[in-house]
Amino acid sequence: MPPPNKINLGPRTRAILSDAVWSEKSFFPAHQSWADEFERILAFLEAQGQFERFYRRLCARERDGALAEARAGFYFHRNGFKILKWEPEAVPRVPGDIEIAWRNTEAIFLEVKNPGWEGELSEEEINTGRTELPKHIKGGEGRSIDSVERVLYVMYKALPKFNATRINLIVVVDDLFVSPVELPADILAARIANEIINPKYASVSGVFLLNPISYGPEVEYRTFFVAGKGKPLPGLVEGTFLEENKRSKFSQRLRCY
Repeated sequence: MPPPNKINLGPRTRAILSDAVWSEKSFFPAHQSWADEFERILAFLEAQGQFERFYRRLCARERDGALAEARAGFYFHRNGFKILKWEPEAVPRVPGDIEIAWRNTEAIFLEVKNPGWEGELSEEEINTGRTELPKHIKGGEGRSIDSVERVLYVMYKALPKFNATRINLIVVVDDLFVSPVELPADILAARIANEIINPKYASVSGVFLLNPISYGPEVEYRTFFVAGKGKPLPGLVEGTFLEENKRSKFSQRLRCY
């Protein structure tokens, strides 16, 4: 199931698709906006000297997690952050994902998580092969979901990577049936804040939600930030993140040009 013939693919994307183990079972990228975004992200990885490392992962079953990490790096780079290091270690032999900095401020250690819609399926759905079908199927489905629960789950999974002496940011790039950023801001903030006050999250400086979406010819990114109790982010960075929360969900976007 390759992408539709009308999709114009970039050279790096074509290379990935030619070697990908999932290419016969996926329409990815199914729309031109996603194809353009993917090629831009690959070009960014190439400029960062990371294309070969990500190539293997993007061709494998771990595509979605690798793409989430690459998207996070791409987003922060496009917003003026410096990428200091890929696979940094705050805990010996336990590499994280990215280390960034805003101008000359202290480095920020990022652990990127990618909760997917498969994690929202029931055991019955999994046993009957729902994971082999596309995320959205014709005719739609009725289901009860709690997208914030998936955020809380991956927050906990990030903890072993963190050193409490560092600025640690959990970046959640979701692919859920309903993104948590679509929830009312006060409810979303309260659910995450109520969890992050638990002493086990004492090393977490904040949680940053990043959701790519396309309503037309472009992919845009919606964001939401909740501060933690760990070593604080630089004041200008945290202030900007919180200011973005005040905007409507349809203005929290960075176009992927």
